[in-house]
Amino acid sequence: MEFNFGEKMKSLRKKRDLTQEQLAEYFGVSFQAVSKWETNAAYPDISLIPIIANFYGVTADELLGVNITKAKKKKEEYIQSCWDLQHEWKLLEAVELARKACYEFPGDLELLENLSFWLHQASGITPSFLNEAIEISNTILTESTDTMIRNTATLRLCYCYNDKGDKGKALEYARQLPNFAQSSQFIISRLGLVPANTQMFIKMYYDALAEVILKYEGDKIEILKNLLIMQKIIHGENMCDQHFYAYLYNTAIACEYLNLNDNDIALDYLETAFEHAEKFLKYNDGDKYQSTFLKDYESRPHSSWSRGAIEDFLDKSNDSIYDTVRDEPRFIALLDRAK
Repeated sequence: MEFNFGEKMKSLRKKRDLTQEQLAEYFGVSFQAVSKWETNAAYPDISLIPIIANFYGVTADELLGVNITKAKKKKEEYIQSCWDLQHEWKLLEAVELARKACYEFPGDLELLENLSFWLHQASGITPSFLNEAIEISNTILTESTDTMIRNTATLRLCYCYNDKGDKGKALEYARQLPNFAQSSQFIISRLGLVPANTQMFIKMYYDALAEVILKYEGDKIEILKNLLIMQKIIHGENMCDQHFYAYLYNTAIACEYLNLNDNDIALDYLETAFEHAEKFLKYNDGDKYQSTFLKDYESRPHSSWSRGAIEDFLDKSNDSIYDTVRDEPRFIALLDRAK
């Protein structure tokens, strides 16, 4: 139901058993002014709002019909609904829902940040979204004094400019972020401030380290083999969602051997990659790792992925890198299994 300020004022006055004339005297206005307040023909001067609220023993928000708890819940629902759409890979719908939230709560920086996030996520579909995400992030940096929101906006600018190919600008913003030793995750885990979150931090560190290692300049085959070892140490034999990355790493090793014209070893790694692709397909949502470090830590659900490893294999099977083994019975057998 739409909030009626006049009805609220009238109700509060009657609860105090006051006449319009008495109320007018309390607030130093004419009784005609009070009458206009109660019929929505006019509203009190903004300077009177806290005085009226204090007089009736209510908050200014309550007096004006602003339900903070309800508004907070609605904002949380908007943000969660965007993530639900992402799980169905409906990125454009998530953008539109984020826009709707910003329209309903104009100027809310948290919802603006949410919109910039989904614009960036959907920029692969609509490239112009990158510029809009940058504009919103700069607005947040101008208007917000909240460190967390400012850092998030700065991080978004790093990714957006990197995606635009402007490495210099991305680096400029990256240097404004706290260094690793100052990050909350490192300090919390290093000092043991939240022991229950140790596994979460280990998982976070591994994911970040894996990304950095993949960009390390050196013997790619040796790097990837060592990454596979590290992956198994952290996650254990039952790798659950990590089978997707094991598929990618083994596929990358296979491609390196194809470049070296060592087709037999390349096919060995392709077969291993495909085994991981099948295991990725078969793990259940809610499955947990059983390693020393992540025992009983729940893996990501399938809905977190846009597609499976087998679909990825079929998509890439036509790449020219596989031309030298395309007629090999072992490669043909893998394609048959995939199909």
